Amino acid sequence: MKIPRRVNAALDWAAGNARLILIVLPLAVAAVAVLFVPALAAFAVGVVVGGVVVHIQMRARVARLRAEADELLRENGALRHQKTVIAKEVAKETAATESVLTQKLPSIPEEYGE
Repeated sequence: MKIPRRVNAALDWAAGNARLILIVLPLAVAAVAVLFVPALAAFAVGVVVGGVVVHIQMRARVARLRAEADELLRENGALRHQKTVIAKEVAKETAATESVLTQKLPSIPEEYGE
């Protein structure tokens, strides 16, 4: 099924302006409903105000948690780098020690082994 260009453009605009729509739409419903059902209008305004307050609070929490996660990832990367550097140094020291040990061992002739 092919979507008409105007509908696709409208959907793209709505996706880009989702926050605006989520605030304005309930307020428009409240403005129309206040004439017929005042309780529905009060409910719509309450939902909008509550949603905005919760969004603001959660935005601060999410920003703090993202900063903590970034810091933990940086620390993890630094620890991995430090572990890799230590492992390379230990491998170099072990290889150097083994080569010295091998050179110090006397060679045993084949005759004495039998």
